[in-house]
Amino acid sequence: MFTVQKSLCALAVLATTSMPVLAESIDVRVVGTISPAACTPMLTGGGTVDYGAIKPDALSEDAFTVLAEKQLDFGIVCDAPAKIALKAINGRPGSLAGAVEGPGGFGVPKVNLLTDANAVAGGLGLDGQHKIGGYAVAMKPGTVQADGVDVNSIRSSNNGTTWEASPAGILGGNAWANLWNTWSKTGTTVPVAFETLSGKLSVQAYINKTSELDLTKPVALDGLTTIELVYL
Repeated sequence: MFTVQKSLCALAVLATTSMPVLAESIDVRVVGTISPAACTPMLTGGGTVDYGAIKPDALSEDAFTVLAEKQLDFGIVCDAPAKIALKAINGRPGSLAGAVEGPGGFGVPKVNLLTDANAVAGGLGLDGQHKIGGYAVAMKPGTVQADGVDVNSIRSSNNGTTWEASPAGILGGNAWANLWNTWSKTGTTVPVAFETLSGKLSVQAYINKTSELDLTKPVALDGLTTIELVYL
């Protein structure tokens, strides 16, 4: 409306000072956004993995103690077919025990997590200056279905330019700050579009050596990973 009014004012001024044929113009702009399908992720239990009360005498003084694997039901629901990837963001950088963290705050500890000796893990937070431990998160292989069809995990370390198989389905990257995980049909590494996806999210934690912790008071595990949806 402002542009139209301004053009009319200019026309009125020119009309009082000159009589030649005037060449005025006005733009018509057509705008809008084609939005991708809206997708919503869901996790049972509010996304909380609770190891409850852990007795100090169940922990090792001079070695990491691996805790039991836990599972949550995971799902994504979209209002139209969409290609979606997951990006894991570590909320507790600088707290991974026994490993060097990469750019994204994840590292590879010297323990076997989720049956993977090279599983990438995030930290369980700090107790004062003490690193409490770590944990790995994965979409459990063999449990994921897209629109009722079994799919395989794939990953990309270059923002989706290329994809490779991710047999363990581990979320989070060690050497890469932006590791994306998605799914493909069996025998391919091409992301598949879906309206509904379901599967099991596996989590397994380990505790630092008790010699590295102050067990004269309660120590609270405080791991946090944000799973972000990326539209491909």
